[in-house]
Amino acid sequence: MSFPYTPKVQDEKIESLQTQHEYLNLLRLRHQQWMNSADDPETEHIHQEIAELMEQITSRYNHLLESLQAQADRE
Repeated sequence: MSFPYTPKVQDEKIESLQTQHEYLNLLRLRHQQWMNSADDPETEHIHQEIAELMEQITSRYNHLLESLQAQADRE
């Protein structure tokens, strides 16, 4: 089933993505903190990898949100 586009649906999508972005950024920051307090190099490395992945994901979210906001501004 396909739903017609409505500005409200688009606004809700942007709001939901912003909330997800904020949560992912919080997770990234938490892993950076844990990385700095890790007791062994292996655990530190794992936290570092996760933080880097989260940074890549939040960067993609930024790009997506900018695109959606620009689209909404044009409409």
